[in-house]
Amino acid sequence: MIVLNQGKELVRVESWDDIVGRPGFNGNLNPAEHVLSGIIGQYAFADRIRCGLSDCHRPHGRGYLVVTKSGVETNIGKDCGKNYFGVDFETMATQFDRDMRDKQARERLWDFTFKLDELKQRIKALRTGERGADWVYKNSRPLVESGKGVPGVVIRRIADLLRTGDSVLTTEREPTEREIDLARVQGSRPPRVIVEKVADIRGLEALQSQNDLRQIMVVDLEEGIKEFEPLDVDTMKSTELSRWSKWVGRIEQKLDSAAAAISSGQALLAPANLQPFAILIPNFEAPETFRAYLKTLA
Repeated sequence: MIVLNQGKELVRVESWDDIVGRPGFNGNLNPAEHVLSGIIGQYAFADRIRCGLSDCHRPHGRGYLVVTKSGVETNIGKDCGKNYFGVDFETMATQFDRDMRDKQARERLWDFTFKLDELKQRIKALRTGERGADWVYKNSRPLVESGKGVPGVVIRRIADLLRTGDSVLTTEREPTEREIDLARVQGSRPPRVIVEKVADIRGLEALQSQNDLRQIMVVDLEEGIKEFEPLDVDTMKSTELSRWSKWVGRIEQKLDSAAAAISSGQALLAPANLQPFAILIPNFEAPETFRAYLKTLA
């Protein structure tokens, strides 16, 4: 890939032949006879390109296109530039790299502005669709927040499962006399409790903090859009360009994460999937409140 920095725009050139064919290009430039004027581009190839300095000619995978004060152009690697042109080259390379990052970020952000309406529609569809993000977030809160219709014993067990990364719901009971006798016959210590599997619970990952749909859809995306929209991309400083370019670069990943969290949440909130937790609820914790909660999910 070859990128030329031409004024306010970046020009991408696919073929090295297009560079060699430029009127001022010299692939055998003697650095002792020239003074560096500036850096006009950079390149990166899997196949290495021979350095354009007559004192070097070593192949480089990455490098810069430079122009001298006499208008001659050539290609050099970063180390060659520093060795032959000293501090001037290092200063120019640092500035060039910053300018390239800024221009690439501006290009990305300008391209993004034309896709804002489409993004808003995608977010709306994910949030308000049937059993979408809003539905999943609202109906999953009782499973992690007390006082919303789900008994504390269920909330605590779900918290335990999330902490351990397990998805198997189990119960404990005292061993029967037969189980105690069997252990003794086998030469084992009698068990204090017997752990029995109740069910595999699907979709618990929807409750993990990284899958918080309000954080993804509202805080990260919608509030980010509101903050970005009034900004002027052309006047952004390097730090702003870097920040917003990174934010834009994460949008698709966030949308994918949201879609996956919605799917997991739908599986989790199926009444039949949560019904097994009822076995944990003692009478004094009002099991009817959990039944009422499950009915709201049907």
